[in-house]
Amino acid sequence: MIVIILGFAACKQNDNTFFPEQLANLNTELSASFDSLNTDLSTSAVNLVSKIDDTAAIRARMKALFAQTTFVVEFSYVNPQGIMQIIEPPVYYPTQGTDISQQSHIIQTFQTKLPVLSKSFYAVENFYAAVDIHPIVNNGEVLGGITALFLPETILGRLIRPVVENQVFEMWIMEKGGKVLYDQDADEIGRNLFTDSLYTDFTELLAAAEKIDTEVSGETTYSFYQTGTTNKVVKKTYWSTFEMYGTEWKLIWVKPE
Repeated sequence: MIVIILGFAACKQNDNTFFPEQLANLNTELSASFDSLNTDLSTSAVNLVSKIDDTAAIRARMKALFAQTTFVVEFSYVNPQGIMQIIEPPVYYPTQGTDISQQSHIIQTFQTKLPVLSKSFYAVENFYAAVDIHPIVNNGEVLGGITALFLPETILGRLIRPVVENQVFEMWIMEKGGKVLYDQDADEIGRNLFTDSLYTDFTELLAAAEKIDTEVSGETTYSFYQTGTTNKVVKKTYWSTFEMYGTEWKLIWVKPE
């Protein structure tokens, strides 16, 4: 009986579906990176409640946040009217005073009084980026917010490049909605799979992207160019989802069949 049970258990183990461990590892590393940032932002938001009229104290806090970041390019205090009142580091001082009140993440965080991870957008600093924003709230009143501006490809590339180096598999990241946040072919970063002409003729890729966009995790196949070439190959694909404050990034692992 013991032999039968052990044999059955071995069969069950062999039946386990393959799923790339690199996806779980990347999700964990992203969570750790943003957990650290969010702790800093939430702590700062609480501390600034009593110093909201002290511009020197606010600037000192922005400087401290920038000094300890590993991937954020700019921190700013946005006042309740949606004006970027205080910015660090100095390279972005020219954008101080800019009205960003109509940006969707500003509207959302001021209305909900909750943190927001924005989608990729064209920032007033003149490049595509994303924002992690935490509101400053006192007794239900929004006193402004702290924004952390970063380039998704920077943090993603830092985590992915060492993993895929000299490997036969690749990894790329798609924001929910179809925009490519990171790809080993840098030319694809910023393109949208559902609207860009580069992908129009690849119906299998579009079908796969639709499935990836709507499901939390899974596997599929599609045909597309082999990285760095114009050769078309079939790629076995697995994906999972990194989620923060309702925003989803699709973590995608592919290997030519």
